[in-house]
Amino acid sequence: MSRTISLKAALISVFTGVFLYFTEASAPCSQSEFLCTNGKCIERHWFCDGEDDCGDGSDERFCDRDPEHQCPPGWNPCPNGRRCIPKIWICDGTTDCDSMSEETNCESNTTEATDVLALKTELKSWIMRRRKSGSRTDRWGSQVHRIAVALHLADSSTFSPENHTGEEIRYELTIQLLHRLAKDKWISSQELALYIHALLVACVDPRDFYGDDLVRELRKRVDEAGSYVSPFLILALCNAGDTMTVKDLEKVTAACNLHRRPSWTDSQALASMAVSCLSSHSDVPVDESILKDMLLDLKQHPFRNGTIDHLKTTALVTQALLIHGSHADFDLDSAMKVLTDGLTGSKSLLEVYYALPVLHRRSLLDVGSGHCSKEPVAKEEDLQSASDVNEEMINVQFSIWIGDEINFARTWRLRMRANSTIYDAVETVAKIGNGQRVEYNVIDGKPYVAAMSGKEDDPEMDMYWFTYLKARNSDEDPKIVDKSPVDIKLKSNQDIILWYKSIPCNDIIL
Repeated sequence: MSRTISLKAALISVFTGVFLYFTEASAPCSQSEFLCTNGKCIERHWFCDGEDDCGDGSDERFCDRDPEHQCPPGWNPCPNGRRCIPKIWICDGTTDCDSMSEETNCESNTTEATDVLALKTELKSWIMRRRKSGSRTDRWGSQVHRIAVALHLADSSTFSPENHTGEEIRYELTIQLLHRLAKDKWISSQELALYIHALLVACVDPRDFYGDDLVRELRKRVDEAGSYVSPFLILALCNAGDTMTVKDLEKVTAACNLHRRPSWTDSQALASMAVSCLSSHSDVPVDESILKDMLLDLKQHPFRNGTIDHLKTTALVTQALLIHGSHADFDLDSAMKVLTDGLTGSKSLLEVYYALPVLHRRSLLDVGSGHCSKEPVAKEEDLQSASDVNEEMINVQFSIWIGDEINFARTWRLRMRANSTIYDAVETVAKIGNGQRVEYNVIDGKPYVAAMSGKEDDPEMDMYWFTYLKARNSDEDPKIVDKSPVDIKLKSNQDIILWYKSIPCNDIIL
């Protein structure tokens, strides 16, 4: 959504700086995609949207038809008879028909039984009830990355432009990760993979996260590891569209071969999903017998009452078997009963995170950015000046850092007029950012920042506001600015840092 406003400072467009690139998937398509006649996979919500996204018209072919005509083999009519949808979409928890939903009479379908329908609603509400009031940066907690993925797999509209919950989670996810990536803070490879998954579903590009390429960092760690790596890391790289290799396949299969104890079945389920992603969304040649054997091995683990013992493992294995259509000889009814019985009482976020996708017939293979708008996602507000259409524009990044250890960070991506100054950037962020009111000390007729974000220059605490600049993606440390912000003309792809810290004696230019 965009709107035109008037500001005293230079008008800008504020974006996350994220430009998500969409690639054509290879067959077979996932449950969240539609397989075009030409073999192209498109996002499911593009089906019957009035645009030829397939390029051959197959996504729009049966959208407005004569109810007297039968649907082709493999397709079912919608309740109003005017649209045909793929048969596998019937009673899968996602509405694909207009005017009358095909998801309303599904009691005879195992995964849409009344208790399952009620549980889907309850689990989503349970997640929403975890939201805390208070600080905007800590409402969802340390597991916000898993919450983002779980809500997206339960409802693909969670991160649509008008969804307030999605906007809030995206903001907190960004702030939390910026804090984790700050200087001297370590993040494990597994956490990095979780954040990459969350950024993908939240429509934030992990390849350009405020100058950091998180996918490249995870790739570096995977390549430097020995013969074994967690299959989840390979799955995250594949879901993020990284270039996959034969070595990745070898590491996944090695991980699967190591996990022969029943307690490691969940890792084998992740490994099978990683191999499936390599098979369908990369150029790595995968022997189909490998995946077939892995799935068969999953179904041959010790069962109780026809399914796997542990609720979390039951959910993960069912994810793997559902996505591959390999549950024909798997007791799906018993698996769903284990989930419905186990989740009606006390439950952990991890259990809900793995089980909720199963109830919606989705899996971690459905993590991606294909549902995102083809336009950049706006941060804070999307502001566009009617007068800057024909003017030269530059892209800069503005950050606020608090404390010598940078224990809090806030960042905006700005698109500004050429010849804008640091002052223009500070003033604009102060106008659009909640709580970013700025005050100045005027020296020799020129303003210097003295207070922002509720933090004032504090002589007794030896804490002051300083302005730094650095080139985007440069390995050099930020350089302190010794001039007034009205004197410094900005360059494209420049980082502006307003830093509240003790006097940096070594940086002061005399």
